[in-house]
Amino acid sequence: MKITIIAVSVSALSQIQIFQKEYAKKYPEDVIDFAVFYVAGMENQYLMHPEILENAVREADVAVIDLMGVSEALREIVRRGLEDCQGQRIVIGNALREYLRLGTFSMGAMGKMMKSSQKKPQIGETSADETKPEPDTEGKKKPTASALEKMRRIRRMAMILGNVLPFGVTKDMKQVFLLMDYWQQATYTDIKSFFYLILRRYCGRSFLPKEKPCTMRYGIYLKDPFSLACEDVLDKYWKKNPYEKDKDTVAVLFYGHAYPNDYLPIVRALCEKLKERHNILPIAFSQNEDRDQEKLKGYLCQKKYPVSAVINTMPFRLGAGPMGGNADGAVQILKELQVPYIKPFCLTKITEQRWQEASAVNPGEFLISILLPELDGGILTFPIGVMGDAAVSELQPITERMDTLVARLEGYLQLKKLENKDKKLAFVLYNYPPGESNVASAAFLDTFASAAEALKQLKQAGYQVEALSAEQLREAFVMDGNCNAPQWSDEAEAAITYRLDGEDYPVKGIRCGNVFLGLQPLRQEGGSKADIMEGYHDRNQEPPKAYQAFYHYIGEEFGADAIIHFGTHGTLEFLPGKDNGMMDRCWPDRLIGKVPHFYYYYIGNPSEAMIAKRRTHATLVSYQAPALKESGLYGGLQELKETIAEYQESLQSAPERCDDLMNQIDHLAEACGCTGDLEQIEEYLYEYENSLITDGLHVMNAEEAQGLLHALDGEYVPVGTAGDVVKNPDILPSGRNLVQFDPRLVPTKTAYERGAKTAQLAVEQYKKQTGSYPDTTAVILWGLETSRSQGETVGQILYYLGLRLKTDRASFDDRLEIIPREKLGRPRMDVVIHMCGFFRDMYPNLVDNLNEMLQQILALDESDEENYFAANTKKLAQTLMEEQGMDQAQAWEMASCRIFGPKEGEYATRLTDVVRNGSWKEAEELGTTFTADLSYAYSYRHRGETAASVLKYQYQNVDYISQVRNNVEYELTDLDHYYEFYGGLSKAVENQKGEKPVMLVADTVGEAVKVQDIHEALNRGIRTRLLNPAWIEGMMRHTYHGVQQIEKRFENVMGFAASTDAVDSQTFSEMTRCYAADEELRRQMTKSNKWAYMKMMERLMEANHRGYYQATEEELESIREAYIEAEGEAEGEAEE
Repeated sequence: MKITIIAVSVSALSQIQIFQKEYAKKYPEDVIDFAVFYVAGMENQYLMHPEILENAVREADVAVIDLMGVSEALREIVRRGLEDCQGQRIVIGNALREYLRLGTFSMGAMGKMMKSSQKKPQIGETSADETKPEPDTEGKKKPTASALEKMRRIRRMAMILGNVLPFGVTKDMKQVFLLMDYWQQATYTDIKSFFYLILRRYCGRSFLPKEKPCTMRYGIYLKDPFSLACEDVLDKYWKKNPYEKDKDTVAVLFYGHAYPNDYLPIVRALCEKLKERHNILPIAFSQNEDRDQEKLKGYLCQKKYPVSAVINTMPFRLGAGPMGGNADGAVQILKELQVPYIKPFCLTKITEQRWQEASAVNPGEFLISILLPELDGGILTFPIGVMGDAAVSELQPITERMDTLVARLEGYLQLKKLENKDKKLAFVLYNYPPGESNVASAAFLDTFASAAEALKQLKQAGYQVEALSAEQLREAFVMDGNCNAPQWSDEAEAAITYRLDGEDYPVKGIRCGNVFLGLQPLRQEGGSKADIMEGYHDRNQEPPKAYQAFYHYIGEEFGADAIIHFGTHGTLEFLPGKDNGMMDRCWPDRLIGKVPHFYYYYIGNPSEAMIAKRRTHATLVSYQAPALKESGLYGGLQELKETIAEYQESLQSAPERCDDLMNQIDHLAEACGCTGDLEQIEEYLYEYENSLITDGLHVMNAEEAQGLLHALDGEYVPVGTAGDVVKNPDILPSGRNLVQFDPRLVPTKTAYERGAKTAQLAVEQYKKQTGSYPDTTAVILWGLETSRSQGETVGQILYYLGLRLKTDRASFDDRLEIIPREKLGRPRMDVVIHMCGFFRDMYPNLVDNLNEMLQQILALDESDEENYFAANTKKLAQTLMEEQGMDQAQAWEMASCRIFGPKEGEYATRLTDVVRNGSWKEAEELGTTFTADLSYAYSYRHRGETAASVLKYQYQNVDYISQVRNNVEYELTDLDHYYEFYGGLSKAVENQKGEKPVMLVADTVGEAVKVQDIHEALNRGIRTRLLNPAWIEGMMRHTYHGVQQIEKRFENVMGFAASTDAVDSQTFSEMTRCYAADEELRRQMTKSNKWAYMKMMERLMEANHRGYYQATEEELESIREAYIEAEGEAEGEAEE
């Protein structure tokens, strides 16, 4: 007899090893062949040799299958074996449950029943609030149950029917659920009963004793992790475990069962450390139901034994697992409780040594242990447990991480205890790029005004602080050489120093009572500005001693009770270390130390916000985007509109004037960059006039100040999704703890449809121009765009490849399917995908899903004319074998790769630094830099493997490049990443093909999506913002920071000119007239931020020098004069 077991449960497999030996010893005449396979974290070896598992299942008399969390590829291997297996098939969990068969019971019917149950709730989300109501007997509405709740009902029904009708299918159905309980509990007694039940009842071993009842206790209850004694009533528990009123009580949540891993060793170690200073309230969860949340609320929210903090060691969301549940109900409990919700986790697939070597938590565990808990407001998401070194071993604690967790818990509890007048706070401001022009820079934020507001609110709340004005803060940090690497004065002598390794280092900052405001030091020291900036984003280079000293001062000498990084964003989160799941050797972790960390962060930047959250363990307190207003028309645009109106009136009243008026219209339209026929010109004017533009910068508002004060009280900070305020107003109010949109829902149905529509429009436009379908399109997958649009670029990719959503619900499994060629009605096009590191880290599930779908597309029985992706892959594989000597497997693997990004640990390219420094000689260098930095393959089996030669082959097929612009805050000229990625990709393709690719912008800002060429998109951004008096007026209200932000747009325009040649000389000429020739504006800008203003004039001179701007002598004189005036004032201030 053969029993095949393929499982992820360490607890069950550990007991099976013992059972095998005991059974063979007790029943030596009954020879059973156990074939046991542990597949968690071991998938690759079975994917390379699929016949091992397939044959083992096919030949089994009893197959026990437990595949929770494994890949689709591994499930497919086991599925093939189950198809031919004639024995009993015990399937644990959801994966392949349709193959379950025990005696007369088949899971097919139940699979259909559960599939129907899962159509309504979103997996891992809520039940009551998100499902359609059903009428009850009184005609009222009541919520439908979650899939989890329905499964519980079926289980209860099976148990009742199995007792009432103990024969046939009802008996076997009862045994199925009993087997699942045994497997989940996984004590030796339970595993022995598991096999005795199968062998005695279904395999003819009547000589075996009857199985014992399952030892599992169901629901939510109190379980002492040391004695294992269980209670339901708090008073009884505290009677056995004396409650001390002078101690804080920490609730520790954990699994009461042992599936798929036994958490007790971790819980015991954690409670051992906690009980030295705290009361411990251990709450166990075992097959709990939605209604058990009232019991949880009773334990946590009662007042007799107040709970001061909650530590949850379980994966997934609180109150919701892989089959659903009521996560919203659990969040309401946390909101009512108002204590820190701490969410460490265990790495259940790798050993400690492998974790130390890894760059990040694997995608599956990242999703259930970091991302989903964040949606509940969980903080301190780092591992405290890891697998032992044996092939099948238990979890073991990571001592250092557990000590760090306990120490950080003390910091949050201290915030709750201290009076505000006694708390010490450290605010960290930034200065990148270094110098006088960029002090306290932050996205869309008037930092000095916001910091002044924060100080004012702190003083009103009872903190010992001097409330300084915005102007006083500017004077303190900008003037007299107090910034980083000042260019126009000598560096000021530091008033504060910190001694590190025997040397004193300056700490730039000021003390305002119990509040320290400091300027984050240089990321890299050097002799020149270029040297300093070169290492700003180098994840391989440790911070200099001065940088380390700054944070040591805050934590040790100043003794901060909390650190607040202020504005988006600094450099701490980009220091060397893991991408997530931090360890003590990671620099962000080392420098933050044990101090509670908060980060005042822009609500519209989910991608970089999540890096800050996960790498620095920050609670993000969000701030809004600036207010919006309509662009309106001005100058030549207004004159053009009036001339068109006069022309249309003259058609009836004075037709003899029409020719002259049309000539004026053509001349004005050309000057405004909106040429075409009259209808097109009117469309441009309508778009420009009604475009929404940002009205200045944001200043901290009441909700944000309250959110920060609430966080500093050491209380639970409710979450709010980061994203687009205009498209998703539900993300407001600001002042909440930012989280990302659930990646299991990306793309949403709407995002897929809008992305597919833009791709269709682009293909139609290309086909109209060329007469053929594009062979290959190149796209950029950004974490920022994907989070804000919820996956519109992904929708484009699916359209090109001929894929679609098969469900719009959240899923741990694939949500995509291939559109059959007969329904597709066109070729399946190829696509080259570049992703930034933020996308890689935020959406690992999508990277895996896309790669799996590419393999399926490659295997389709379609001709080269029907499947461009397969045709190109075939051709490239042959080239790689012939020209680079790759073996067949490697060549096909690399040839089918379509996703490229930065190497592990990196996020972007060096292209922005190259443009910012002006250090490039030929524009081709920009494309070379882009390719070098984003040529790492993320394929079906490789992650971050260098593949520059493969990428260059694929560039040769690119016909056009598509970039999504999906929000009103950012035009192409408002963000440097647009020219970095979109422009950089364009130049990289041009370098390889020898000709410029077609560049299209998919604009999805409005209700109707549209596709524009890059010239149209850039022109709109420049004319509605950079040259628009209304936009300039909004910026200039913020004086110093307003000029700072305008200067960044000058850099972005230069970046596009260099990377795409899409900015004409006329644009630079108008920038000169606007900012250099206008004496009043010139005077205001010089007074507000002369250093940034000089950089603007330097950009114009650079554009002229490089040939992008053919300036007249009058224009050059205007630029030089403006520069010299500002320079004179800067030098004069430096001498005072």
